[in-house]
Amino acid sequence: MSYNWKWFRAGRMSQVSLKCGADVAALAELDRKQWIAISMPTTGVRFDARMLELMDTDHDGRIRTPEVLAAIDFLKAKKVDFDSLFTSGEAEEKALADITAKQSDLAKLAPSAADKQALADWEAKGKDPEVAVAGDATADANAALAAVEPVVDAFFLPPEDMPLVTEEADKVLPLKDHLNPKHLEAILAFAEKCVKPVLGEKDSLTRMEWKKVKGAFAAYRAWAGAKPVMNAGKKGELDDEERVLRYKLHLVEFLENYVNMRRLYDLKELAIFQTGTLRIDAKEMNLCFHVESEAAHSALVEKSNCCVIYLKLSRPSEGATRQICAVVTAGAVAQLYVGRNGVFYDRDGKDWDAVVTKVVEAQVSLAEAFWAPWRKLGEGIASSVKKFLGDKQAAAQKNVEAGTQNAQAGGAAMASSVAAIGIGVGMVGAAAASLMAAISKMTALQIAISVVALILVVSLPSVILTWFKLRKRDLGAILNACGWAVNRPMRFSMKRARAFTICAPCRWCRVVLFAIVLLAVAGAALWYFCPCRKDCKAQEQAPACAVEAPAAPAAEATAAPAETPAN
Repeated sequence: MSYNWKWFRAGRMSQVSLKCGADVAALAELDRKQWIAISMPTTGVRFDARMLELMDTDHDGRIRTPEVLAAIDFLKAKKVDFDSLFTSGEAEEKALADITAKQSDLAKLAPSAADKQALADWEAKGKDPEVAVAGDATADANAALAAVEPVVDAFFLPPEDMPLVTEEADKVLPLKDHLNPKHLEAILAFAEKCVKPVLGEKDSLTRMEWKKVKGAFAAYRAWAGAKPVMNAGKKGELDDEERVLRYKLHLVEFLENYVNMRRLYDLKELAIFQTGTLRIDAKEMNLCFHVESEAAHSALVEKSNCCVIYLKLSRPSEGATRQICAVVTAGAVAQLYVGRNGVFYDRDGKDWDAVVTKVVEAQVSLAEAFWAPWRKLGEGIASSVKKFLGDKQAAAQKNVEAGTQNAQAGGAAMASSVAAIGIGVGMVGAAAASLMAAISKMTALQIAISVVALILVVSLPSVILTWFKLRKRDLGAILNACGWAVNRPMRFSMKRARAFTICAPCRWCRVVLFAIVLLAVAGAALWYFCPCRKDCKAQEQAPACAVEAPAAPAAEATAAPAETPAN
């Protein structure tokens, strides 16, 4: 019989509710399509690092759904009461501190005779020339290889759509010249400690030579990974106790950021991927993400339909730097530009200097959409006037600089330029006078209705289109750019958007909005209570009487000639 799940609504989708131990114990029965995330990285999140290390059983830096279920099965095997996952607290924290102390003491405990013999055999094997490729410096050489391995692998990685046979020459990695300064020191150390013992002195490295160098250190890496563990039995027991305690303390929080996203949509809590709070442009943004590569991240983040700014953080006192991105979900983005400074507060309370390095623009609010057409109209008018006056000024300046040889012509040109500017000003004045004349013939009601209609015609289409765009904003796309595998779209409401980005109150916006509402109400009141409405109704009935009154004089004028005596 399937488990009777309970659901809650958040982010315009139904999410499974985890309220008791039975809900957690039955997660294996939950349809995988209902999980919000199905994979996540172990870095770039605010969570207990040791617990993530324990859950990552294959040590690949990612936690997937089977590993989450394996953690639940581990608690079942240890006969843990799952309801205790929701009530754990100080007692478990104290017990975990005791376990940590025992693990530290165990490391100082003398190994048994069998452990000593196993360690001696292991150390003897490490002196084998096949393992000790660089002699006593093999450990340092392996560290130098590990430091450059990701970038060199990426350099030699061929594209997936590359044909089997190609006319292009294979890549060759220089080991001294033409190197990115960011990796120069690491490459030089790699050439000296790894390439030289294996291949001899080299100025460059081919693809096959790179594979040979990596292969030479494969035996050492296997040997290092097989180092015997001293007091393995006792260590295993302590590790299991530590795992149980950490799961009791943190598993529910993890599941509420993986199976569902309750922590994200709860206004009182933060999700594990929210790294802190950014203050900039009279805004406070708490939807901030850790970023490894700005270029790779921004290439994917456009799919989110969100406005995202990238920032470089630094703490000069510590010499530390890092990168983040912040999602702008409310207010306006006109004043967020590359180079603008702000302050970032991480979740430990440390403050970082923040500098905007990139802006991915998108609409963020209906208020911004309302004013956008008027802002563009004002910018267009200002640009046209500036261009017109600039052209005339340039022409006049050119004629003045012609010198005394053509003074008369220059004076005429200057006069014509001034006249042209005067004509332009006169046209604007005539248009304004015509507009004022038209307005003077309108009643207060007609003026109010016209103003409201003009505002609606200009702003309403922009507001409607923006409303549809705002409903498509998806935080799941941003998490995917951060390395998560998000299973479902993660939308958010207008209310939650204002909680993600808290803006300082704007008096002028409120005044203008109040004025528009007041104008609309005044127009409606004038229409309903206007005293001239009765006069208008009387005028509709008046023409019938007005036509009959002049009929008598007309008849008298016709009859008058008949009274004149004939001669």
